[in-house]
Amino acid sequence: MNQYRSTIRGRIRLGAITWVAFLVGLRLLILQPERCGTVTAQEVRAAALATVGWLTVNQADDGEWLYRYDAPAGEDLGGYNITRHAGLTLSLYQAAAEGLADALATADRGSSWLSERLVEAGGGVTVDEPGASTVPVGASALWAVALAERRFLTGEDDFDDVLRGLGTFLASQVEDNGAVAERWDRRDDAPVAGRYSVFYTGEAYFALARLERVFPGEGFGPVADRVGHYLATERDDAEDRFPPVSDHWAAYGLAETASWRGLSATEQEYAVRLGEIFGPQIRYASQRTESWFTHRTRGRQTLGAGLGTLGEGTTSLWTITQLEGDVGGLEAAAERSHCVAGLLVERQIDAVEAREFQDPERVAGAWFQFGVTQMDDQQHTLSALLRTLPILEAGT
Repeated sequence: MNQYRSTIRGRIRLGAITWVAFLVGLRLLILQPERCGTVTAQEVRAAALATVGWLTVNQADDGEWLYRYDAPAGEDLGGYNITRHAGLTLSLYQAAAEGLADALATADRGSSWLSERLVEAGGGVTVDEPGASTVPVGASALWAVALAERRFLTGEDDFDDVLRGLGTFLASQVEDNGAVAERWDRRDDAPVAGRYSVFYTGEAYFALARLERVFPGEGFGPVADRVGHYLATERDDAEDRFPPVSDHWAAYGLAETASWRGLSATEQEYAVRLGEIFGPQIRYASQRTESWFTHRTRGRQTLGAGLGTLGEGTTSLWTITQLEGDVGGLEAAAERSHCVAGLLVERQIDAVEAREFQDPERVAGAWFQFGVTQMDDQQHTLSALLRTLPILEAGT
């Protein structure tokens, strides 16, 4: 009998130890805490202003920005991307709308650079990529959004012909089912068949939806709706995207559409699905610190650009709630946006930290991963910070 009791006690102890080990492992490896921090509107505005400073200092006279920079080596790594140039121009017009010093002039220099690359295409105009046989659609889409942002800010209609031309070109790239061709072939003046980008479709959706707001009734809205329906119902399956695309541009497009009409049930469901993608990604990103442990359990820290896109996505979903009320729990997007802003402010290199590097002006106000920053690290982080300001100022 004593031996039997001893065996039972041993099994109980072993079971208890096993469960404790399992729960400790679960806590350490899976259920790691978020590390979002807290942030104020003043801190977010200061971080955005520092980013505008980086972009102003690191812009050439012709409007082109420093693209990729290695801070420890003090080395310009070269390269360029016209779509990211257009996106950064948009971010700066967003900053100008918030009254940040130098943003408008810096953005206008970026637009001048793009203006010099316009060519006729698809019955309208597109931003050209000299030397390439095909041209990416994304640059035209993001510049259209940027110029519309400028129009809202200044009230000027100087670029209206360009805006309509860009919209006409974008519409020519949209297929009957709403899919958007990734590139335009200059020789055939036609879309390159069968090639689709992860993000250009969402960018085109955002641009066309915004053009409907700028030029209501001129035909851009129905094309935008076709693209939006494709994104919500077909894109991931038709283009074999797995896991489903974490598409911040589509979120922008949904928010833009909601500004001139109510979202359909299908569009609302898509917005909720996007929120279910952004939320866990933000939690995971918040757990990625520079510690030895999280390097091995969570991987390297998220790129500034990647973290910024998540903030752009959640702030767009929050915008939808301001227009349509809480849809499927989207009000949680406010808290998720807070988290992203807190991480961005914490991880930005400030003026004091920048003094440790060879060229502080190329470092202060930027976001780095392993000592390297790229232009879109500033693009997406700046937009995410700016779009969080209304959330913080509203106290939500």
